Amino acid sequence: MNIMLSSKTVELTEQVKQFFREKLARLQKFPSLGVRNVEVVVDRVKRKGRNTSDATVEVITEVKGRRFAFKEIGANLYQAFFRVYSKVEEKFRREDGERKRR
Repeated sequence: MNIMLSSKTVELTEQVKQFFREKLARLQKFPSLGVRNVEVVVDRVKRKGRNTSDATVEVITEVKGRRFAFKEIGANLYQAFFRVYSKVEEKFRREDGERKRR
């Protein structure tokens, strides 16, 4: 699986990048979905023109020709990531279940 990490206003340390990669690698437990690429976009939330400590994490992936995008905001980078990851995992579980029923 190819995992692409990008950020507009946040410097992603190697520790953060490694954490994201390890967590997203768990999505390979859904081999029937054929996930090849996962793109993660991280940004700071702006309020009244100023950056805040809040972070937004967006995960974009393609499953069997269908493109999915998930976006969450959290008080910090990790909270936003955990929120969006749970959405992605839930969607993949449903998609995998539908494929197994067919």
